[in-house]
Amino acid sequence: MLKTVLVPTDFTDDSALVLGFARGLPALGVRRVVLAHVVEASGLEGPIIAKKVDEVRDWLKGLAPQLEAVGLGVEIRVPTGDAFDEITALATEMHVDAIVSGSHAKSIIDQLFVGSISERLMRDASVPSLLSRFELMRNSEDPARLLRRFGEKLLMPTDFSLAASHAFTKAMELPKGVIKTMYLLHAIDPALSGEKLRKTEEGAEFHLRNLQAMAEQQGIAAKIVLERGEAAHVVLSEIDERRITGVLTGTRGRNAIQEVLLGSVSMTVLKQASCPVMIVP
Repeated sequence: MLKTVLVPTDFTDDSALVLGFARGLPALGVRRVVLAHVVEASGLEGPIIAKKVDEVRDWLKGLAPQLEAVGLGVEIRVPTGDAFDEITALATEMHVDAIVSGSHAKSIIDQLFVGSISERLMRDASVPSLLSRFELMRNSEDPARLLRRFGEKLLMPTDFSLAASHAFTKAMELPKGVIKTMYLLHAIDPALSGEKLRKTEEGAEFHLRNLQAMAEQQGIAAKIVLERGEAAHVVLSEIDERRITGVLTGTRGRNAIQEVLLGSVSMTVLKQASCPVMIVP
């Protein structure tokens, strides 16, 4: 279940978009938000750090009413240190069920040499990440509606791996009624042909039917989709063609170098999807 989530903020215009996005969290069953900002304290003396922490805490208190107004309980935390390390530590300490953030569509060079806290969290954090592109939130009249509609047409890409299994389990834990229609998608290697292709298609359909049956036992209308093509391209095509409102997928947790050199379906989808994406480790 998604009961408690962590929402890091850095007080930029982009982080204001994330707060608006987070106002839709109650639709997914979330009841509590840990609102946090990490103070970079290296090279600063104790009194200066303490003053900065107090200032940040006051700023966060000023933001909390936006979330409280939609029925969310808000807890404020101001750790000091490295942003990524402190966010992951806080997620563990507070037993959060997901980390909510935004993502830029960074280029390959930016991803390798500059990086992104949200994308590092997606790869390396031990809890799910719930993300939306900043551009998508910026172009929405009400970013919260992106989350309120998350389960209307939910796409679940699967390669039948352990990571994909974790993602399916997370979907089944969402409150009853959140998922209106689930599309279970498997992309088949376009290089396959003949008997190997036939056996692969039969095996994939068998696994998809099993997942469909499990979803329907939970009262979820589930449809199977079996397409040939490169996985990320197939996923993005399905999002556009079916007007998907949310994607829930697993990640294999590749490091930054592997992401650039080998590619990642989850990272590619995150950068281009026209809907929010939940990525489950």
